[in-house]
Amino acid sequence: MKIAITKLPNSPWWGTGVIGYKDNPVMRDGIIPDQDLIIKERLNLINTMKNNKIDVVEFSFPKELEKNKFGHDFVFIRDTFISDLNGNALLLKFSQKNRDAETKMIAESLEKLDFNIKELPGKKNMFAEGGEFYFCPKEKLLFSGVNRNSLIGAEEVASFLGVNELIIIETNAFHLDTVFTTVFDIFGTLCAIIVCKKLISKNSLNQLTKYANSTNIKILNIPSHDTIGLKKDIGSLAVNNLSVPGLLISSSRFSDPAIIETLNSINIKLEISPVSQFQLSGGSIHCLTNEL
Repeated sequence: MKIAITKLPNSPWWGTGVIGYKDNPVMRDGIIPDQDLIIKERLNLINTMKNNKIDVVEFSFPKELEKNKFGHDFVFIRDTFISDLNGNALLLKFSQKNRDAETKMIAESLEKLDFNIKELPGKKNMFAEGGEFYFCPKEKLLFSGVNRNSLIGAEEVASFLGVNELIIIETNAFHLDTVFTTVFDIFGTLCAIIVCKKLISKNSLNQLTKYANSTNIKILNIPSHDTIGLKKDIGSLAVNNLSVPGLLISSSRFSDPAIIETLNSINIKLEISPVSQFQLSGGSIHCLTNEL
C-alpha cells in the first residue's frame, strides 16, 4: 500500500494563526501551532506507517501556497484527489472556494508519479472533497457524505471509481471522516464500520444496518467524543484514522474499551500516533494521508 503525505511549508505552519471555518468546531481560530511539536508528530506518523510496511510518498509543499492566506490546509492531502488504486486519479472540487488552488498544485505532484489524471467536471453545484469518501475496492462500494459533497459530485466520483453501489451517509459534520470509518481485514475485505450512530441521520443508519446485515459485517457504535464532537463538547477525532488492510492508525484510542476488544477479535491492529497540532486546524490522520 502506498500512502501520500505532504511535507510542511518552509515557513511556520499557520504561523500567523489558524483561520477557522464555522462548520468545523475542532478548529482553533487564531491559534499558532507548536512548530517543534508538529515536526515531531509528522515524523512519528511517517515512522508508524513505515514500521507497518506502508510505502510513504512525501509530496512537496508548493511555494505558491506558502503565502496563500488559506494555503496551509494543503497538508490535508485527503481532500484534493481520490485514486482508484490502479494508476488513475480524479481531481476533486472544493465547496470551500478558499482551497481551490490546492487542486492545481496536487495535480503537478501526481503527474510526476505518472498518474492518469481526470478532473471533476465543472458543472454547476458539482462538489466533492476527499474527506467525504470511503472507497472499498473489493466490494466495489463507495460511502459518501453530502455536506461538503453535492449528490451529483458523489455520483461522479462513484462513476470514476467504477463502483456498483454508492451509499450516502447524511451527517451535519463537515466531512464524513469526522464521524465514520471503514475497517478492512488483512485481505482488504470490508469487515466492519465504525460510526457514531447519533451523528448520522436515521435513514442513513437504516441503510448501513441493511448493508451490514446483508454482508455480515459489524457496525461498531462510538460516542460523539471519539468523533468531531459537538460545539460544546469537542471530540478527539479518534475515528478520523488511516484504515488499511488489517490496520488502523489513529491519533488517539477509542474511549469505549469494547471497540478495542472487537478490533482485537477480528485481528485488526490499532496504532496510535498523536497529531494534536494538526488537529488545531481541524483535521487528523485520515485528512493528512491519501491512498495512492
